[in-house]
Amino acid sequence: DETALLALQGPRAADVLRGHVPDAALELGYYRFEPGRLFGVDALLSRTGYTGEDGFELYFHPRHAALVWEGLFAAGAPHGITPIGLGARDTLRLEMAYMLYGNDIDDTTNPLEAGLGWTVKLGKPDFTGKAALGAQKERGRARRLVGLEAGGRRVPRHGMAVERAVAALGHVTSGTFGPSLEKAIAMAYVTSDAAAVGTEVEVIAGASRIATR
Repeated sequence: DETALLALQGPRAADVLRGHVPDAALELGYYRFEPGRLFGVDALLSRTGYTGEDGFELYFHPRHAALVWEGLFAAGAPHGITPIGLGARDTLRLEMAYMLYGNDIDDTTNPLEAGLGWTVKLGKPDFTGKAALGAQKERGRARRLVGLEAGGRRVPRHGMAVERAVAALGHVTSGTFGPSLEKAIAMAYVTSDAAAVGTEVEVIAGASRIATR
């Protein structure tokens, strides 16, 4: 109720904002943020995004949302700005293998099997889950989150089973057609012995099977 967010993403994002935010904001490093003026209103300017592109996430009071929206589209017109929705965002984040909470990570997964071990500092004295993660690191991961590419255009979808020679390996967490890659792609949890790059597996789509690797 107190914060609106617009994400401005793409290689020309800084050009769109130039002259409408403090110059220092355009020099922010990735995952850095600072308060500043945006089209004359107070905002939080963050060099972040969920698309794999350069860009900014802009936070401000909802009463300024129309002003900022109109300002962005006026400033972005010479750069080909266009509005996109969550469907387009989802293809971009999947091509970058960015995980979505509720699909690829949730309260049944942990950072090690999701490939997010770099976020966990096991050298810290203590934190919730440290003993369990330490034990898993010692015995090895039973499953791993991997990327899949399909041989045809049919898309593996969330929840579909993954098999090899009729043996169950795991399940798909996210899937889409990747327009940049021109192929159907997905992420899935599979047993560690099937996680090597190039491993051929099948995704079960009803009565048919999608060949992937």
